[in-house]
Amino acid sequence: MLTYQTTDKTVNLSFSKEFLSAHELTRLIEMLRVKELISKSQMSDDDASLLDNELKENWWRENQERFLAKIK
Repeated sequence: MLTYQTTDKTVNLSFSKEFLSAHELTRLIEMLRVKELISKSQMSDDDASLLDNELKENWWRENQERFLAKIK
């Protein structure tokens, strides 16, 4: 069962506990929180792109040995 109600400012969603596992529900809530934070962000697209590249570079630097060891 999945139902929802909308108002001018909110959406109320109701569903059975069996619809999503606890992990899936947590992921859904996290995704909605991130979306809310992003909507309030003052960051430009260029700044976001630079941050994205920096995070990817740092992640690769920290994890490359583990991945490369699996293909050698």
